[in-house]
Parts: sequence; structure tokens; C-alpha cells
Amino acid sequence: MTFNKQKALLIGTYGLIHGFVDFCCAAMLFSFLGKVEIVFLLQLAIIYNSLAFGLQFIFGLAADKFKRYDGFAIFGCLLLILGIILYKNPLAAMIFMGIGNALFHVGGGVITLEAGNGRAKLSGLFVAPGAVGLFLGTLLSSVKGFNSIWLGFLPLIGIALMLFIQPKYEVQKIYKNEANTPTYILIILLILISICIRSFVGLGYDFVAKNSMPLLFTFVFAIALGKAVGGFLSDKFGMFNVAVIGLLLSIPLLKYGFIPQLAILGMFFFNLTMPITMTALANMMPKVKGFSFGLTTLALLIGYLPVMCEYKVSQSMLFFEILFASVIVTAISLKLYEKLFHRP
Repeated sequence: MTFNKQKALLIGTYGLIHGFVDFCCAAMLFSFLGKVEIVFLLQLAIIYNSLAFGLQFIFGLAADKFKRYDGFAIFGCLLLILGIILYKNPLAAMIFMGIGNALFHVGGGVITLEAGNGRAKLSGLFVAPGAVGLFLGTLLSSVKGFNSIWLGFLPLIGIALMLFIQPKYEVQKIYKNEANTPTYILIILLILISICIRSFVGLGYDFVAKNSMPLLFTFVFAIALGKAVGGFLSDKFGMFNVAVIGLLLSIPLLKYGFIPQLAILGMFFFNLTMPITMTALANMMPKVKGFSFGLTTLALLIGYLPVMCEYKVSQSMLFFEILFASVIVTAISLKLYEKLFHRP
């Protein structure tokens, strides 16, 4: 399937639903703020994130076996609706929301990767709406009189849209050498480490102007825009060039992010790598893209663990070193990747 109206409709639809899914999950979680003890709310957040990010590699393996990624995405939205219906039981609600989120991301993520034919631009378009959805969902939950039961209409709309979309799946083989070489394994490990670092920095970064709604929204929009643009730039200029230059530019901007505008620009450059690493890993594992997608989210969860324990990167004495380590690990992995793989 070439890049045509059908493919544009496919990616636009799944990107929109991705925003819906993350919007619902964030709105549901934070709707319990003030209704349950703060300790229990933190436990709910940990349970939800562990399920949403930690289960995707398992669901990915199952999806790779059955090759019905759209079915997994639809079933995920059904579980979201069930979780929303159970809003009076916060624990049950967030368990179903976490599992549903994981299922949708695996299904939608692999459909996007397949449509991209080994290139990164579509991956960025799918991922980007999630950041905006999370932000708006968190914001909505604080509105007086908000009733989370109405959230169920969004995944229901998502299901209706997906039923009209018929994605095609293609197994691609674009690596030059055999996949069992030591270099192949090293590349995968380095990519996953780079994702862990990006998660730790991105989720643990303390934006100085978080009390200013316009600046905070601009900060979140910059994250989404970086993910969306990163794929397009890498397809034109190469994964290594875009990722390394983007990370290098982000270091001084994030380091001196006490000026909000610098932090916003820095987070834009920092997130250029998101679709690049996701696409590179999927290209290395063409027959099990669901599993590869799940590995990236597992790495995100591992990087988030210190943040869960309230250790933020901006509080670290090694802030500069952590950012520079991200450049080194990403540069090595992508340089090796480009030697081993054909550029789509």
C-alpha cells in the first residue's frame, strides 16, 4: 500500500484514536484525585502504568502470532469502555484501563509500522497525539462537575472508526546480514537503553513554568511536535544524523531550562528520536513487530521507575552526564544500525 489517501486515512484515524485512548486513561486516573487517599491514588498510577507499559511485549507476541493487530486495538478500546463503566471501583477501573491501553497501543502501533514500510514518519504521527491526549485528559479531570462515565463515548467512536479501516500487513526483510550476529543483539540493547534514558529524562523533567497554562500547553505541544517531525526528518536526512543532532541541541537547552522558552525548544529536539528508535527496532524484527513495539514500552517503563520513586532527572547532580550518555548510546546504536540495515 503506497502513501495515498487510504494510508493517510489509516494513520490519521489511528493517531486520533491514540489521542482518545490516552485522554480517557489520564482523565479517569486523575478523576479520583480528592476522592481517594493520595497514597491509594499513587498506587493506582503505578498499577496502571505497569499494566499499560509492561504488558505490551506480551500482547505483542500474541498479536504477532495471530496477525490481527486491528482486533487487538479494537479489543483494547472495549476494555477501556468496561473500565470507564466501573468508575465507582477505582482499582478495577484502572486495571481494565491499563490492559486496554496496552492492547490498543500494540495493535495501532504495529499497523502504523507496517504502513510505514520501514520508514519513520508515520510512527511519529501515530505517537504524537498521545502526549496531547494525556495532557488534556489530566486537565479535564480537574473541571468541576466532571463525570468520567461520559468518557466511554470516545473509545466507542474509536471502535466504529477502526471497523471501517482495513489495514494490510506486510512482512519486510531489510537487514543486510543474518539477525543472530552479536552486532544485531548489541544494537537492540543499545536502542533499548537509549529509550530508558529518554523516558527518565522526559518524564522526570521538572518544567519551571508548569503553573502557567499557556506555557505548559506549549511545552506539551513541543513534545508532540518533536515526535511527529522526527520521523519525517529522519526519512530525509538519516536516522543517525537527526537523532544525534537533535540530542546535542537539546542538552544546553534543557540544562538551562530555567528559561521556559529554552526548555520548550529543548524538549522538542529531545523528542525527535522517539519515532526513530521505535522504527529502527521494528525494522530489525520484521516478523515480530508487536514484540518489538512492546520492548520499547517496557524500556519506557524501566526509565520511569526512578520517577515513580520521586527521583527526577532535573534534581540529579549528573543531569548533564545523563543527557550526554543519551547521545553516546543513541549514536553508537544508530551508526551500527545503518551499517547493518538497508535504508528503506
